[in-house]
Amino acid sequence: MRSAFRRTRRAMMMWSITGAAAALMPAMVMAADAYPTKPIRLVVPFPPGGGTDVVGRMVAARLSTVLKGTVVVENVAGATGTIGSTQVARAAPDGYTILLGISATHAIAPAMFPKLAYDPLRDFVPISRVAYGGNVLVANPGFPARDVRALVAMAKQPNADLAYGSWGPGSGGHLAGESLNVSAGIHLRHVPYKGVAPMLNDVMGGTVPIAMSDLAGTLPLIRAGKVRALAVSGSERSAALPDVPTLAESGIAFSVDSWYALFAPAKTPPAIVERLEAAMQEAMQDSALQAQIAAMGMRYTPVSRAQFTSQMRDDVRAWAALVKSSGATLE
Repeated sequence: MRSAFRRTRRAMMMWSITGAAAALMPAMVMAADAYPTKPIRLVVPFPPGGGTDVVGRMVAARLSTVLKGTVVVENVAGATGTIGSTQVARAAPDGYTILLGISATHAIAPAMFPKLAYDPLRDFVPISRVAYGGNVLVANPGFPARDVRALVAMAKQPNADLAYGSWGPGSGGHLAGESLNVSAGIHLRHVPYKGVAPMLNDVMGGTVPIAMSDLAGTLPLIRAGKVRALAVSGSERSAALPDVPTLAESGIAFSVDSWYALFAPAKTPPAIVERLEAAMQEAMQDSALQAQIAAMGMRYTPVSRAQFTSQMRDDVRAWAALVKSSGATLE
């Protein structure tokens, strides 16, 4: 009798749970169909003017059209993108606060920041990878070295004291610079900045002679002759700079690509995430947006959210190994 009662009770509990879930499903679908009903805040975790900001504004403009709503970019800079990323991780998971994350915030940060306030794999749900590619090593036009091999030779001279800039400690530029040090057996002092724009201003002004920068924010200055490209850091040459060799071609063991991607806070309703993913897939089919991405030296290849999540896990491991081998720190 007691056993039968238990079975009946379990059955009622299961019916209650599944019934509640079934009742919620239509409401979630209706919410996704109506979404968005107010402006969406796209947090770009770097200052205005850099490559991440440029990409964020391109994506926001196209998403606004596809979603028939308003997507507003908000720059929340600091700590190599981790301040803005933390803010989104703690935001209400309702689809109205999303993040344009990059390799530095979601693959490198776990190895660089011992007290990182978020877990990239647990506190976010990926929406879509936007673009990927390498960074670029640039120099002041008056810098004597015209390529990486000449730079290495300069750095090996007695009493050489050369510095390189990056857009922040723990950034892809920082790790690429430290890999250059390790691979070439040299010591270029790291000068971290709070973004790409102030760093490039100092390169143009000669305050720091060279810098590892993102392609998106730097190409206009390269084309204008205000800085000179020495090498790109990705796995292949950039279509936007076909005559500029990779670091690997220059004898430096570094060929890791960086990426841009959209994220929502964990626990965002799946129907909303799927709506955003579908909107991004539609947005990325726009030939004008693809041309803009290509013109900035980046590439776009469609991948599913599952594929991108798997890539993120692989990248976290790869960057952690690179941090360990290079000895890079937050200084």
